[in-house]
Amino acid sequence: MGTVLEDVTSDTVDATHIRRRVEDWEERLNGLYAKIGDWLPEGWEARPGAPVVMHEPLMRKFGMDAKPMPTLELHDCAGHAARLEPRGLWIIGTNGRVDLKGGSQRYLIVDMAENFETPDWQVARAERRRDREAVTRGWLKRALQ
Repeated sequence: MGTVLEDVTSDTVDATHIRRRVEDWEERLNGLYAKIGDWLPEGWEARPGAPVVMHEPLMRKFGMDAKPMPTLELHDCAGHAARLEPRGLWIIGTNGRVDLKGGSQRYLIVDMAENFETPDWQVARAERRRDREAVTRGWLKRALQ
């Protein structure tokens, strides 16, 4: 299966495939969080946040239990904070979405890669979701200003 659309419309998807997709999602989230942590501007720190529960329709369809997924909190010494939180894996047109919220800013980070491929993290402001750019150190610095 190469895309989310194929996952949700195929008759050949089974519980093993869904379990692999959830495991892959958690690995990709942890990889994204590690990059973000490495790219933080001076004075910022990253720490694990409270997990969010993932229990999407395909998981329920195949009898999978809900799964806690990692979040990441970003803090600076002046008291500014931001939070990265996974919003969903099976989102048509993407391979999962993570929201970054901080102050009045909200960004949507999506993986544009095919299923089980190397992540292609792209980001846009929530109010301009079609104006995506690559998730980079430079973008992160601008987002946290």
